Amino acid sequence: MNELQDSEKSKIRYDYLKIRDRLEPTLRHAYSNIILSKIQKLKEYQDSQIVMFYLSYGSEVVTDAMINEFLSDGKEVAVPVIQNPGDGIMTAVKINKLEDCYEKVYGIRQPEFDEEEVVAKEDIDLIFVPGIVFDVNGYRVGYGKGYYDRWLEGTDISKRIGLAFEVQLIDKIPNGKYDLPVGRILTEKRIIDVSKNYKK
Repeated sequence: MNELQDSEKSKIRYDYLKIRDRLEPTLRHAYSNIILSKIQKLKEYQDSQIVMFYLSYGSEVVTDAMINEFLSDGKEVAVPVIQNPGDGIMTAVKINKLEDCYEKVYGIRQPEFDEEEVVAKEDIDLIFVPGIVFDVNGYRVGYGKGYYDRWLEGTDISKRIGLAFEVQLIDKIPNGKYDLPVGRILTEKRIIDVSKNYKK
């Protein structure tokens, strides 16, 4: 990615983080519950055995209730773990309950790393991806550290689902060859399916 694109993404990140932060907490929770109901209606969710969620941070779509629902449905849930901040490496680790996630890296909750609970990415049926802003082609801007793009490499686009509030959507985000789009975006208002138009 060139310097101009990087600068554009930095501005988008700054602007849309402020927009997302302005959503009232009660609205964020209400919208997150609507998004949960949309997920539960997906056939891919109903057929899944292992799902990966991020642990919500700040003003992100809230995932706590989602994780609890999925665990109560008898599904296995994996969450991201960063062992060495700054090395760019993220691992998926299975949890049994939200209370397992108490350590904080970059302010984000995670469980202790346990080699026996590591889940191979190819074994995960659905991957729910956070973002500060998404475009209608599935590209996203996160916090800029690149953990998700590195980890998502090699995963099927149809498994990658972005969770966002409607105010986080724009028409186009500058992207480079290492940026990986999600296949669908779920907001409180709609589901955008972009995977059918995606060409590798």
